[in-house]
Parts: sequence; structure tokens; C-alpha cells
Amino acid sequence: MKTNVAFLENPFRVEGLEMRQYTQKVGEQLMVDPETNELLSVRRLPKNKEQLNDTKVYTKLFTDNLDAFMTLPSTGMKLLLYGMCKLRPLQDSIFFNIDDCLLICGFKSATSYREGLKGLLDAKIIARKVGSHMEFWINPNVFYNGSRLRRL
Repeated sequence: MKTNVAFLENPFRVEGLEMRQYTQKVGEQLMVDPETNELLSVRRLPKNKEQLNDTKVYTKLFTDNLDAFMTLPSTGMKLLLYGMCKLRPLQDSIFFNIDDCLLICGFKSATSYREGLKGLLDAKIIARKVGSHMEFWINPNVFYNGSRLRRL
């Protein structure tokens, strides 16, 4: 610890932020075209606004499950991190391809992969999906990518 440098302020800067222009949607009005008597839907466009936008991909981890994380074997923790990085937005299932997991997680054998899966299953972080040995349901109360409200 003595060889590590100490800082007065956080040395890490947020990356991936950019300004994005957007136009607010305002209520629509129905109008009749005087020349064709056609009914038109018209929307007023206010000035464009700029908002800071985070371009980095993220996955939410809900901290209520800290106890479950602490009981995971190290292979389960590696698979959890793998799953969090591979989870696509607004999806509630994930593929754990054994060859990919062996390579990325650094497992020496399929036994380590199976031990990790068993840990995640026992902790109710994932659940088996009928008809597949590679696709699993994720528990959206543990981790999720995107808004869980859109699932309702």
C-alpha cells in the first residue's frame, strides 16, 4: 500500500459524456387544411435543447443482494461479472456459452464453469430456461440493463 500514490481529489474522470441536442415533444393539435379540407395533426416545436448524455453501456446492480454475492464461489462471481457485461438492454435472459466463459473468465476446465453456474442458480441470481442448457433467466431484482418499468 505504501507504493501507491494518494490523491486529494478523485483522479478518475468520467469518460463517454457528450452533449446531445433534442427537441421536446409538445401536445399535438388537430387542424383542417383550408385548401384540401384534410385533417392534419400539428405539433409545435420549441427550441432545441442540449442535455448531457452518457454514451457508455452499463448494467444496474441492485445492492439489496449483497449477502447473496458474498456467498458466491469465486467462479460464480466471475460468471456474474461476465453476465453483467454481456447482458443486452431490456432483456431478461442471457447466454452463458461454455467456450466463451472458459476463455473470458479464465476457467481451466468445464468443472469451474459448472461450479459457477451452480452458485448463481443456488443464489437465485439466474434460473434455468426450459429447452436450453446455455440460456438462463436473470433475476431483474439482482441486475438489469435498462429500465425495468418497460417490462411491465
